[in-house]
Amino acid sequence: MNVRFIDTSVMLNLLEVPGRCGNAETVREQWKEVLQSKDVLILPVATIIETGNHIAHISDGNVRRTIAGKFGEYLRKTAEGEAPWQLYGVELDKEGLLYLADHIEENAIQEIGVGDMSIVYAYEQYKQKTPAIGTIMIWSTDTHLQGYKEENVFMSAKRRQRK
Repeated sequence: MNVRFIDTSVMLNLLEVPGRCGNAETVREQWKEVLQSKDVLILPVATIIETGNHIAHISDGNVRRTIAGKFGEYLRKTAEGEAPWQLYGVELDKEGLLYLADHIEENAIQEIGVGDMSIVYAYEQYKQKTPAIGTIMIWSTDTHLQGYKEENVFMSAKRRQRK
């Protein structure tokens, strides 16, 4: 099983949000490959919130409305289990808040926001809780998130348990 967490940058390119979709053609090509490969696609809550915020700031009201409608349809299909991805990271518990608190300063210095931090946290949680992952990654056009890719996660988790 291969797993991809969808970052906001990918969603903005899929929706073609003006000023935020400089990689739309590349992302669309990757999208076709991803759908054919049958990877498990994960839509983190942070991606939904951040995408909605970017849509709300589109200056052209007609474009804003059109893209908001398209994104609303994505959300509807997600809720009804018809989207190619599944929702993950619905609630942030005490452990998650402590993770954010412990890492917010170092990430802020590197200009990494809380949304990206929560995607990384969800990625780590999914990895720990899901057995037999072949490859897991954060699918992003943002350089600081592209390094989150691991292969044979099942094997490394098994090794951790033996220690």
